[in-house]
Parts: sequence; structure tokens; C-alpha cells
Amino acid sequence: MAAGFHRTVSRRVAAGGLAAAVGLGAAPVGPHRIVSLNPCLDAQLVHIADRRQIAGLSRLSRDPATSTLADLAATLPSVGDTAEAVILKRPDLVLASAHTSAATRRALERLGVPVAVFETPASLAASLDQVRRIASLAHRPERGEALAARIRAALETAAPRPGSRRPEVLIRMSGGISPGAGTLTDDLLSRLGLNNAAGRLGVRGWGLVRLEALLAAPPEVLVLADDGGRSGRADQTVRHPALVALDARVLKRDLPERLLFCGGPVLIEAAAELARIRDSALGVRP
Repeated sequence: MAAGFHRTVSRRVAAGGLAAAVGLGAAPVGPHRIVSLNPCLDAQLVHIADRRQIAGLSRLSRDPATSTLADLAATLPSVGDTAEAVILKRPDLVLASAHTSAATRRALERLGVPVAVFETPASLAASLDQVRRIASLAHRPERGEALAARIRAALETAAPRPGSRRPEVLIRMSGGISPGAGTLTDDLLSRLGLNNAAGRLGVRGWGLVRLEALLAAPPEVLVLADDGGRSGRADQTVRHPALVALDARVLKRDLPERLLFCGGPVLIEAAAELARIRDSALGVRP
């Protein structure tokens, strides 16, 4: 970015801080203008921060095909993922993921904007820690604890019956990708009494299960997770015609892919949906 831009935005940041200092309206305690650059962080922020603290959410949160809060996000400010777009929101805190452009993060840090970077949580414990960290940064720790309690309660409600059989399941997402060991989804499946077939089929982390391997040694339950046609096109890697051959041997169930992208509050709905799939495999009536 040009030096002139740096000087201009630095003056705007300073002006924003001065306005807050002289008390133009009742300001919330903690950061006054938080910008989030990641849809998973967006979903947590809207449950934790005061509405007036939210200066911008990522544009992806407005996409109903992938977002769990598209309607709500449409009522809140949106921001692009460049440093120029972010700084015009006059943020005093930016939430970014490890996948956010490193150039954007460095530019914001050079301008003196605090940037908190979050890794993708690989377990329930890591997800709850992330909720609490966001709540602490927003100076709303009690809301973080309340959200964490709601997530734990949802998992307890969705837990399997003691001693029940553990069906084997494979989740097939866009591009033929499946979550394996070392992912939050794998941890969630295990807690819900489901064995993840991805490891047996050669996947660790997020990886591709070859169609040939899936057809040769299918799981008991195949969960087809895409956007349900909301993008206007079917994902042929998820719903490949060859999978019809499994209809007589495999229980197939659909799951909105957007429930599998993030941790935090989406785990509440994801746990309930996966528990219903488990119970259908066990013949448990709702």
C-alpha cells in the first residue's frame, strides 16, 4: 500500500479512538469496534459481543449456501478481506484466522490495529477454548461461558445410550472430502457414538476418500454433506452416480454442509442432526 494510504488511515484510526474517548454516546466496555474476517469467528462473535461492538463481519457469512447466520449477518455491517477495507471500519480489534491473508494481517499490525489470530479447532476442547478467548477479547467472559455451557448441554442431550452399538459412518463433503482423525468433526462423531470410517479408508485430517475405495468397502452409514442445491448446482463428487450401487447396502442420509465448517454455536445443531442419523441407523424411534 502507498505511504499516503498509511498516513490517511492512521489519522482515521486516531480520530476514531478520540471519538470513543470523549464519550460520543454510551460506549460498551472493551473493544468498541470489532471486525471479524472469518465466518467461523463471525458466528461466535454475534453470540458474544454487543451488536454495537460489531463493526464488520466477513462477506462469506451472508452466503446462505455456506453460512449458518446468513439472515442475521445481512443486518450487520460487512467487510472485505483487504487491509484497506478493514481499516475503513476504524476497528480497535480484528479477529482473523490462520488462513486470513498474511499480507492483510501484517498491514493491519503495521498500522497499529490489534489482530487476534485463531487456528482451526481440532477438538471440542479447542473449540470451547476459542469461544472463551473471543469472549475475553470482547470483554464479555460471562457470555462465553454461557455459550460453552449451551454447547456442552447439547452434546449431553445428543449423547448415545450407554452400551449402545456404534455404527460406522463416513461423511462425504464437497469435492469428495471427508473429515478424519485430528478434526473437530471426528471428535464430534466419536462423542456421539459413531465410528468414523475415514481412517479405515486412508484419511487423516481433511482428505479425499477415493470413490473406488468407498465402493469396495463402504461404511454402514454414508452422510452426503453439501449445500443442498442452494448454490444452484449439484456437487457430483458428493452425489456421484456410482454411489447408487450402494443403495441396497448402505444407509444414506443428507446433512447440510454448513453445519460442518465451524466449531462454536453450530455444534449445537450439528450434534442434534448427527444424533438423529445415528438413531436412524440403530432403529431408534424419535
